[in-house]
Amino acid sequence: MFFWITKSLLNEKWSVLTAACGIALALLLALYLDAVFRGEAGQIVTFIERTPADVWVLQDGVSDLHMARSRLSENAIYAVRKVEGVAGVTRFLYRDSLVGAQGREKLAYVVGIPSDPKARTAWEQATGWKAPKHGRVILPARLAEAEGLKTGDKVRVGNAKFILSDVSKGTYSMANPLVFLDEADARHLFDMDDGANVLLVFALPGTSPSDLAVRINTEVDKVSALTSQILRRNDFNLAMQMGGALIGVLEILGLIVAGLIVVFTAFAFSSSHQREFAMAKALGAPARQITGAALTQTATISLLGVTIASIATAPLQMALHHWVPGVAVSFSPTTILVLGLATLLLAILAAIFPLRYVLRVDPMLVFQG
Repeated sequence: MFFWITKSLLNEKWSVLTAACGIALALLLALYLDAVFRGEAGQIVTFIERTPADVWVLQDGVSDLHMARSRLSENAIYAVRKVEGVAGVTRFLYRDSLVGAQGREKLAYVVGIPSDPKARTAWEQATGWKAPKHGRVILPARLAEAEGLKTGDKVRVGNAKFILSDVSKGTYSMANPLVFLDEADARHLFDMDDGANVLLVFALPGTSPSDLAVRINTEVDKVSALTSQILRRNDFNLAMQMGGALIGVLEILGLIVAGLIVVFTAFAFSSSHQREFAMAKALGAPARQITGAALTQTATISLLGVTIASIATAPLQMALHHWVPGVAVSFSPTTILVLGLATLLLAILAAIFPLRYVLRVDPMLVFQG
């Protein structure tokens, strides 16, 4: 029976391939949206990943950088410096602002790079990004390209204008592009004479970042201290949650479409081979053998569709990076595996409907016509 089912699939390879491609397209629809949100989330946490720090200190109640505002007083900064286990503290300005010509503004996050030469040099070496001088601004390369800006052009940030001195890579996302200014310029822009938005805390050798974060939260009032790993996870999860409902709906739709294709293909296959099934029953083939043959056919088509979708993600990601550079895309192997397994399970469940038709085929069809 299994030899026969394999031969039948090979004889109808184009129908099988068409059905598998339909399943693959349905899966790619859901995978693409997940990849877009995952890619954007990855860009959003780039600043956290590259910026050197053992512990990040924010305002009390703030647990992420994305779409949140933090403000720390001089008293809080002084108190953090005095906590046991702290080797050093670097203050950063980090706030949202509108960037671009009036009427074409885009929301971005402005990072005020510390004016201290030692801190600037350490930050540049760790991140690979340049720190702008006074009166200068550094934009993400994609943002500058989209706005048609070149080095030396004036750029409006908030209510002030700066000269574009350079562009940076890996700092652009649709929801969170990073703009770099000198700390003095950022303080003037945000009207901040003292304090900071973010503190980068470095631990003494032998001091655990997680223990240091707990110590800061315990000893300093009105601050929220988090390790780099926890802050990165919080921002990434927040970005993914923003599209969670939409991703879930499309994943369900993709699975439903894949299930419908499986049902239609199974019915078409069963109808075109009903005489063969009738002959098998007339020869005494048990129901479990016929059931196994039908399920094998369904599982094979579904597995082929999942395989095509999985293989297609790599070239699709490369093509999207080339043709749509403004959108970060990152396909997740975990999501592909989960959706693939869900598709196979749904295919087996969906095969129950055409299977009932197969099991009810009348053996007398062998003697007709």
